[in-house]
Amino acid sequence: MCSFRHFLALVCLAILAFVGMLPVVVTGAEPTEVKIPFEPTDQYAIREVEGWKVFLNRKFEADEPELCAETLALLKVQLYQITRMVPREAVARLRKIPAWVELAEPHHPCMCYHPDAGWLREHDMNPDKARCIEVANAKNFLTWTKQQPWMVFHELAHGYHHQVVESGFENGELAAALAAAKEERLYEDVLHINGRRQRHYALTNQQEYFAEQSEAFFGTNDFYPFVRSELERHDPRMFALLKKLWEVDSRDGK
Repeated sequence: MCSFRHFLALVCLAILAFVGMLPVVVTGAEPTEVKIPFEPTDQYAIREVEGWKVFLNRKFEADEPELCAETLALLKVQLYQITRMVPREAVARLRKIPAWVELAEPHHPCMCYHPDAGWLREHDMNPDKARCIEVANAKNFLTWTKQQPWMVFHELAHGYHHQVVESGFENGELAAALAAAKEERLYEDVLHINGRRQRHYALTNQQEYFAEQSEAFFGTNDFYPFVRSELERHDPRMFALLKKLWEVDSRDGK
């Protein structure tokens, strides 16, 4: 039994909590559920698509089944074209980079690669997405890939750069190649797929330089140089470096 003094203290605490002056936790009370700001990993169905592990948001699949099916179909097409064009050893490494699929994740407009769990936590995102790619907005993914047909590979290339290339995003050879390209002004005024001339997105940083030119090397980019032969002529230094970093066998072009 509790004493009258103890009872009075509890009453006072309850009054203070009621008027909002004191947050209290009462021993023996039901624990308050802590709401996390993102969908927990157990709310995703795990699929395998062309050898890649894919985390599919269950709510997206339930609420928008047609859009979800179309998104997965396009993801499959884009992953398949990677397996056809990229060297087998590199594909095996790329398949270690999982993909997450969302209806509309508010932090990104379309697709992205997540290098760091800390950044994800700071932005109220699931840290399990670290070292993975993400289709963050399904509708934009379906639309934007009409002009960026190797979008999925672009994001996987960021993962390859980060996880496989020596020194990752600080690779010295890539830094030197980008510096030389800037010095020679190779990408200041190039043709875009929309017919206009503009500054190449590859000049953003080393990461985008690698991913953009990897698109041209293996597939089709949305900026000139669009394809491999144009890249070899326009930026032979980067062309040779990509052959080395992707371990391309000159006998079969892969």
